[in-house]
Amino acid sequence: MEIRRNDPRDFRAFAKLNIAWIKELHHVEASDQYMYDHPESYAQNGNSIFAVIIDDQVAGVCALKKDDEDEWELTKMAVDERYRGRGIGKIIMDKVEDYARKELGLSRIYLISNTVNAAAIRLYKRCGWSVTHEGPHPRYARADIAMEKYL
Repeated sequence: MEIRRNDPRDFRAFAKLNIAWIKELHHVEASDQYMYDHPESYAQNGNSIFAVIIDDQVAGVCALKKDDEDEWELTKMAVDERYRGRGIGKIIMDKVEDYARKELGLSRIYLISNTVNAAAIRLYKRCGWSVTHEGPHPRYARADIAMEKYL
């Protein structure tokens, strides 16, 4: 297993894996379509795309992205269905958190999600994330939960 950061070889898989779960659980919003059309934007301006590689295949992806208020969001995490149940989500999330703490010097990151993705919410809570908001989100129509983690 290898974890790569901002490798252009992983950008298309990042987009495909994320659009797949979004279509499965929700509907595609304008920001999702932009991510799909321009995945490289998640690796620009200090942002990062992380990819877990197993046997030369992208097994999981996640991004760490600075928002308009200079805060950092763990976003667009997805695991290929062929690799689910193997702890890939935790592995990539640990890597993103470690990078945020050690390389960026961050003390806190946040995420925005939806409770319909119960497996992801359970993972976040097991990994020490705390709920900061429940209910409709002002920016994303499908979001109904926000969480944070102090690193």
